[in-house]
Amino acid sequence: MKKSKKALRLQMGKLEKELSLILFDRSKNPIYPTDEGKAFLDKANAIVQDTNDLLDFAKNISEPLKGRLKIGIIPTLAPFLVPLFAYTFQDHYSDIALDINEMITEQVIKGVRKGQLDVGILSTPLTAGGIDTQVLFYEKFFLYASTKVPELQRTLAAIDYRKLWLLDEGNCFRDQMNNFCDVSKIRENKDFIYRSNSIDALIRIVDSKGGMTILPELTTLMLSAEQEENITVIGEDQFKAREVGLIKRSKTNKDLMISKLADHIKKSIPKSMLQAYNLEIVDPNIQVS
Repeated sequence: MKKSKKALRLQMGKLEKELSLILFDRSKNPIYPTDEGKAFLDKANAIVQDTNDLLDFAKNISEPLKGRLKIGIIPTLAPFLVPLFAYTFQDHYSDIALDINEMITEQVIKGVRKGQLDVGILSTPLTAGGIDTQVLFYEKFFLYASTKVPELQRTLAAIDYRKLWLLDEGNCFRDQMNNFCDVSKIRENKDFIYRSNSIDALIRIVDSKGGMTILPELTTLMLSAEQEENITVIGEDQFKAREVGLIKRSKTNKDLMISKLADHIKKSIPKSMLQAYNLEIVDPNIQVS
């Protein structure tokens, strides 16, 4: 290990000498790139990505529907959406390998931008340079209540925030909830706090502990007939909903594969979720620099 580190330092030093640039600040531990080093590494990464794109381009000229699709998908979608499309997609396109990764929104956007992912599936809209967005479907939001909660209290206006369970902070789904719930009230006078990143876990805690949570529509497709009795759509004149979209780099050699994936996902979703009629789309508040 020591020899490999020494060899790496020697190689770095040789490269810096050839470039007449100091790439790394060695006065810190761990070392960090200098401003010049960061610019150089960004350019090097772009060249590597362009090289990979060229190789993909060569492969896709003769075999446009053969290869690997690297997909990033957010946790509030992955467990409920992936089973609907993944296996049937591979039945139709057996030469396309799906490499699906569950990631938070920021990681999905970063991965698509850097070319580490071919596709991202997340809550939209969002605007980011170099990224194209395609709407896939819309999910209405539902209140899911324990049987202990009286019917008259199963509305946004009547929510007891001491008994409302939501995903932990830092999740864009929770951020969307803050558009129509006062999330700050959740901690007030609450003697039991459960920090979760799993919608399944929230459903179970409501069933066992009581109270309420908020679910996106795909989640409700997995509920039992008994659990379905405890959901209420959110909204009056218009139903609150989130938009789910697919993102990709503006310049990619896998457009045909990505197009087939988008079409297949849409065919796997209930038709009622493909239209935005009578829906109020809740902004995910995604900030992209």
